[in-house]
Amino acid sequence: MPRMRDRSVSTMEGRLSAARYGGYQSFESSITAWEISQVLAPDITDKDTVLNLAKMSANAYVQIPAHDDWRDVGTPWNQSAGFGWENDGLRGHIFLDEQNSTVIISFKGTSVAVFYGEETKTNDKINDNLFFSCCCARVSAFWRTVCNCYTDTYSCSNPCLSDALREENRYYRAALNLYYNVTQLYPTANVWIVGHSLGGAVSALLGMTYGLPVVTFEAPPEALAAARLSIPRPPDGVRMDGVYHFGNNADPIYMGVCNGVTSFCSIGGYAMETKCHTGKMCLYDVVNDLGWRINANAHRIKTVIDEIMPKYDHVPECIPEDDECTDCFNWKFHNETVTSTTTSTTSTTSTSTRTTTCKHPGWFGCLDETTTMTTTSTTETTTTTTTTCSHYGWFGDCLDSTSTSTTSTILEKTSGTPTITKTTSTQLTFVTSSSASSSTPSTTSCKKPGHFWGCRD
Repeated sequence: MPRMRDRSVSTMEGRLSAARYGGYQSFESSITAWEISQVLAPDITDKDTVLNLAKMSANAYVQIPAHDDWRDVGTPWNQSAGFGWENDGLRGHIFLDEQNSTVIISFKGTSVAVFYGEETKTNDKINDNLFFSCCCARVSAFWRTVCNCYTDTYSCSNPCLSDALREENRYYRAALNLYYNVTQLYPTANVWIVGHSLGGAVSALLGMTYGLPVVTFEAPPEALAAARLSIPRPPDGVRMDGVYHFGNNADPIYMGVCNGVTSFCSIGGYAMETKCHTGKMCLYDVVNDLGWRINANAHRIKTVIDEIMPKYDHVPECIPEDDECTDCFNWKFHNETVTSTTTSTTSTTSTSTRTTTCKHPGWFGCLDETTTMTTTSTTETTTTTTTTCSHYGWFGDCLDSTSTSTTSTILEKTSGTPTITKTTSTQLTFVTSSSASSSTPSTTSCKKPGHFWGCRD
């Protein structure tokens, strides 16, 4: 099988980082960086071998060996160790032979979640929508997206998608870290990878990265995810001969058709939009051979082990998928950065009151009208920050990052019409006039006294 000559962690991480902004296609290196290696791998033409690998994939769903739905895989694979069961994330088991010369990593697939629930359902669903949707599960405006890479109608940012898939809390990165730990513990062992459903797709991505033998069962199409992750590939698009996808044509997820409005995937909130696999496909034709119809139950690993494989004397032939297969043909994937816009609005209201001297006093206050003028001012500030990059460094850092910030302020002042209101005051204002030229008060005598008190003049 074709593999990179230098598969050290530092070299592979450097290549992945250098290629992450390379666009829609995976990173293609020169032919001198590759070699054809003779690798010890499982015999995918032997029914018992494939059945045992399927059982290992099923056991990845069981936490404690020999309990619940655990299936016996026989000798020499009795030794196993679980991983990921303490956290809500990537889980599975590691199987070892008696000499620890061969290590088989089995990845757990999706725990179905129509609604968010316990265990790994939420993270499984997020990773499903990252790996197998065209753009962050942006099926329509009513869907909740899992990343912010959607830029316009059927338009998506490729660097943004690559970053989202590479985040530390995503399954591809978790699988890489697990592989690093396994190779530290067993540096001379042969490593095989198996998995079912989402676990199968993660297995294929990890296997292609480091040139490892991979056997998957009912794995969703993962070629688009491999391209977005910029996984190194041989020159001229040579197929990864070490990746084998076993499945049946009654499984809508494996066949890439679980994406209609009324499909199980869409109803459950899974955006399964991809159609193309990497490696080779090993298809059980249960539709013609057994008279099955397309049904989500055909995706279960239990169905594969108990109802499909026993019906066949031989395993199906493994052949590459059609070269004409295309994912998300109606989408435009670009290498531009995403522009973020922040808008803040501030409203200010001021009230002014004008009151004249009381001209008509009443029994309990002033009968004059009060005029109130209300003025409302609205200030809207919009800040737009755009980051662009034309040249990227070897490890994905930007060499000429340019950030442009534009701030605009709009002040709107709205004057309302005067409002006339009647008010009642408990105080009266008396105004007296005096001559500025004389400070001597003038005194007059009463000429017409009243009947009871006071002076009429």
